[in-house]
Amino acid sequence: MTEEDSNNSTSPDAFHQLRILFIHLRLHFQALLAPIFLWGFLLAGGKPTARFALAFVALHLFLYGGTTAFNSYYDRDQGPIGGLERPPPVIQALLPFSLMMQGIGFLLAAFGNLPFLIIYLLTFGVASAYSHPLTRLKRHPWFSLLVVAIGQGGVIALAGWLTVRPDLRELTLIAWWGVLAATLTICGIYPVTQIYQIDEDLARGDVTFAAWTGPKRALWFAMSLQALGAALMVWLIYKMFGTAQALLIGLAYGATLLVLLHWSFTFDETAIIANYRRAMRITFVTSLAFFGFLVLHL
Repeated sequence: MTEEDSNNSTSPDAFHQLRILFIHLRLHFQALLAPIFLWGFLLAGGKPTARFALAFVALHLFLYGGTTAFNSYYDRDQGPIGGLERPPPVIQALLPFSLMMQGIGFLLAAFGNLPFLIIYLLTFGVASAYSHPLTRLKRHPWFSLLVVAIGQGGVIALAGWLTVRPDLRELTLIAWWGVLAATLTICGIYPVTQIYQIDEDLARGDVTFAAWTGPKRALWFAMSLQALGAALMVWLIYKMFGTAQALLIGLAYGATLLVLLHWSFTFDETAIIANYRRAMRITFVTSLAFFGFLVLHL
């Protein structure tokens, strides 16, 4: 058997390669970000339509999935990452596949309105700069934090609004407060998703926010930002939907903050898998609770 034959015999078949590509999209993890877009959509008084469906799919399936795969191509993580406890190997086809996904999303976004398409392109550009070695914003703790907080928080809430009302001049004061609440919430969630991969990030030269502050300080920062975002969110829900629903959301956020507080005192840096699983549980439960609230109103 020649060396070439040996290499071919160990290479994954087409079906297996396709499976690897789709796993790297981490679509179940992208679903956890859906409440941010839906929150902006709700603030604008939107009701589900074909345009809404196209915008949602373009953003969460093709853009988020594509940028995540793009990031995985350059990160080449061996340990747990957001949504994957054991990420599959990175194959050469992942880079063109990630760009193809984002290109399809662009075509879908073009069927919406111009402001949404602009946000799509801006998000694509910033996400690429976050991951690509030439720019690698991920290497800088404050840059990466701001990119994710604004790019996946405030801007995406704004995209939800613009899907309904494409004129920025129509943004109300309540809507701007809602965009800020989304920004604070994502800013508080992001460090939590970094604390179980600090060693791998540093080995790659990426000084992420959690790596820069240390895991316990990152948890305290996360609690502070999430508390601010939660307080603002609860106030907005009170203004729009009344005391009972505001109290319900407040209790849910309060429980999340208590879990983070307990974790900050018991955090074990060596328990990477346990830390990953806890971070994913916190993110999943928080997102699912808010998603349920939004769906009831949409």
